[in-house]
Amino acid sequence: MSVRNFRMFRQLCGDSTLKNVVLVTNMWGKVKQDLGEAREQELTDKYFKAALDKGAQLVRHHDTIQSSHDVVRRIMKNDPTAFQIQRELVDERKDINHTAAGEAVSAEFSRLIKHHEAEVKALREELRHALESRDEETRMELEEATSGLKEQMDKMRTELETMASKYNEEKQRLEEAMKQMQAQGKSKSQAETGRNRSVVAPRNRTPQPGFYSAALLRALEVYQRQPDQPCLVM
Repeated sequence: MSVRNFRMFRQLCGDSTLKNVVLVTNMWGKVKQDLGEAREQELTDKYFKAALDKGAQLVRHHDTIQSSHDVVRRIMKNDPTAFQIQRELVDERKDINHTAAGEAVSAEFSRLIKHHEAEVKALREELRHALESRDEETRMELEEATSGLKEQMDKMRTELETMASKYNEEKQRLEEAMKQMQAQGKSKSQAETGRNRSVVAPRNRTPQPGFYSAALLRALEVYQRQPDQPCLVM
């Protein structure tokens, strides 16, 4: 995992949920013990330090089923906690571009685009010198390199726009699904209420406690005092 990817992972989780994270190292059987421990120490002191300081655990996987079970057991002991991106999207109702993870992605794309823009600028300067010196071979190479960088920049911009578009589409789809579920629940509740209102109380039976609503019980009391009157609860 690259440093940038791990930083993104932390932004998705949030500091408060890192205590539930288990970082697993593997392939211990393919390196010497001292070399593996040295690499593990480097991860502890540098790459994973921020997460470990927030409560994350670093464990070894020894390429066995038992080792896999041990990792899973560690995770099962955790108390479920919402990710930071879940809180931002659901509770705070942020647009994905304004979440910590979204801003990190945007910042990374912006950094790469600026880096490529600087490369394009340098290539154009070299291309100008090649044209002045009538170096046709160098000119063609520089034009090809410039074109490739422009394509990469356009691709990154498109990917960023596509990510935001897909999120908005998915968000709209989920909101519509929630509205349908709420409408179905309301219709079901109304139907059940209608069925309860059409119950005819029997003349010679005592209702079971908790079976009827408070309104129905009051109607039954009136009926029991006046047994010759029909009783229909609406």
